[in-house]
Amino acid sequence: MKIPRALPAGALLALLTGLAGGLLLCPDGVCRIAPLDHAGLALFHALRSDRTDRLAAALTWAGSLALLLPLALARMAWLRRQQQPWPEAAFVTAALLGTTLLVHAVKLLVMRPRPDLFPTGLPLPPDLSFPSAHTAQVLAVVLALWLQPGRPRPGAIWLAAGLALAGAVAATRLHLQVHWPTDLIGGALMATIWVLALARATRPGSRICGCGRYPAGTQSDPP
Repeated sequence: MKIPRALPAGALLALLTGLAGGLLLCPDGVCRIAPLDHAGLALFHALRSDRTDRLAAALTWAGSLALLLPLALARMAWLRRQQQPWPEAAFVTAALLGTTLLVHAVKLLVMRPRPDLFPTGLPLPPDLSFPSAHTAQVLAVVLALWLQPGRPRPGAIWLAAGLALAGAVAATRLHLQVHWPTDLIGGALMATIWVLALARATRPGSRICGCGRYPAGTQSDPP
């Protein structure tokens, strides 16, 4: 079985996008604070209180691999028990894990430090800042649920709800002062590129997907 060119091409494009962003933010290995980064963190710092810090600290877990991966694996197992083909069953898991690997590869190459302009709402994570893994991971899952091959596409309201959740998780990273705004942009772009490439590679009729076809515009209950 040949690997569709969309997969390595998508992975490479996502990596190059992340690296290009890293070069813009950290030329010559020295990371600078963009005006957007300073303004964004200052805005969220002004909105902070003990109550909002607690809320953000709880909501930010929605972008954590520790939460998303077990859910994705459980969904994969459930779909396989329904005798769904592997490309369909594993699509969300592949979207999540691929995004995680790509994002952390760029983190190691760019090596952007975490913000230190204002006090943080929780202990700084031990890894590097650019791009945001939480933002990328939750967006990857949302897009994968929307684009998953072989199943009726959910209604637009479910996509809007998922994107709202992803946006809320991204906002918590700023509220807690653990990411720069440009980290979120980088993570979102990388996740989008990878999931679109994965969807193209596993669309009905592709080499690796035996998924069923559904009429255009077909909608369903939540995925």
